[in-house]
Amino acid sequence: MTAIALSTKFHSSSSSPLSSNSTINTLDDDSLLKELPYHPTTADNDPLFSFDTDELLSNIHPSTNLPLDGFLNFHSLKIATSNAKTLSKFFVLGFGFEEIAYKGLETGSKLLASHVLRNGSIIIEVTNSLESILNDSQLENFDQEENKSDIIDLISMENYLDKHCDGGVMDVSFLVVDVHSIFTNAVENGAIPVKSPRLIHDSNGAIKIATIGVPNIDIQHTLMENINYNGPYLPNYRSIGTMPQINLPPTCVTVLDHCVENYTFNEMEEQARLYASIFKFHKFWSIDESDINTGHTSLNSVVMSSSNERIKIPINEPVKTKYKSQIEEFNDFNGGNGIQHIALRTNDIINTVMNLKTRGIEFNKVTNKYYENLEARMKEDDIIIEEDFEILKKLNILIDYDIGSKSKKSKRVNYLLQIFTKPLHDKPTLFIEIIQRHHHDGFGKGTFKGLFESIELQQKLRGTFVKTK
Repeated sequence: MTAIALSTKFHSSSSSPLSSNSTINTLDDDSLLKELPYHPTTADNDPLFSFDTDELLSNIHPSTNLPLDGFLNFHSLKIATSNAKTLSKFFVLGFGFEEIAYKGLETGSKLLASHVLRNGSIIIEVTNSLESILNDSQLENFDQEENKSDIIDLISMENYLDKHCDGGVMDVSFLVVDVHSIFTNAVENGAIPVKSPRLIHDSNGAIKIATIGVPNIDIQHTLMENINYNGPYLPNYRSIGTMPQINLPPTCVTVLDHCVENYTFNEMEEQARLYASIFKFHKFWSIDESDINTGHTSLNSVVMSSSNERIKIPINEPVKTKYKSQIEEFNDFNGGNGIQHIALRTNDIINTVMNLKTRGIEFNKVTNKYYENLEARMKEDDIIIEEDFEILKKLNILIDYDIGSKSKKSKRVNYLLQIFTKPLHDKPTLFIEIIQRHHHDGFGKGTFKGLFESIELQQKLRGTFVKTK
């Protein structure tokens, strides 16, 4: 087994956390499938399954409910931090998550501690290191598969936290149909191999798993193929029994809606093309500075999606404007590109937001001018929504609707409701979005201006709303 080059930290987002000559980064089988990672029951010669990158990025890519690209759904998020126990308690008390699994010294894990949380189908693993790897003498047990995996995770985390000291989302995991084929295609098209496909198991069953890194950003994607696993999270994590009841109102979030990645100037198109190449994701939605501009700041954004559209990753970049935008502010304080926010979907945003406020969660405020303009537009369009407008206004919830979906008889439309928390840290980095969809699959084109204006108010308070050079 070739030793890891521990002297080289993973500061560059284009390099692996392991040395290039490490055999851990190579595929286990050179004869692995080379075709695109589509569902194995499909025909290889079916033209529906042979989109090239340009077609995936076009505006006319067809949608489907089938996992034609091999991706089923989000599995989980991994948040790296210096104190997983404290941050996990914040998610439990603030956002209503429940701890379902644990890995640490008490379970035999000597390098990492993780607290696994769940709310609805949303799973978040909050993790920190227990040791710091300083020299090769600590690698004497490296040939043991479990130790090997933890050492790779530890090196990745240490390098992530070196660059992003407050921590953040370092891994977005996906449930997939075939780990080997997706991993092979991803690596052949520019993804960074971190962990080759392997089988992990315990008394609850087995999961096939692999991890790739994404160039130009310090995040990873772990691919998970469930063989027959029925445990609470993953093999070798200890299940948490019944926890003491907390006398706080429920938060009613159900699924992970999307994860937003922020990049610097002129990188959005490159990253969108990368996701189309490595995962065969397609362009789902896009917006640019001509669509949204507050007069002070703006952005470009494209949403990349799996074929069944259960996985959505918006990719943002700033544009040159009069003032420093929230995208630039995030990148400055985050130490580079990263995941800016995660969106949690609910079926009852009013009660969810009220209950989150009761739990101590703070949200951005929206200007009265936004609601005055919105109310006038809704009256002009003569539309109806289910929720009380005044309650939405009082709670600072944003509203976007599709006038083309209006029913002449009922005056109802497809619409979405969304709100954004203040940053979770003192630095304006990671924050949470709460979103409710009423048959509206968009990303709030009509709310972007209101969102940007609300964040500009926070930037002014922070002293970061400054003119660009």
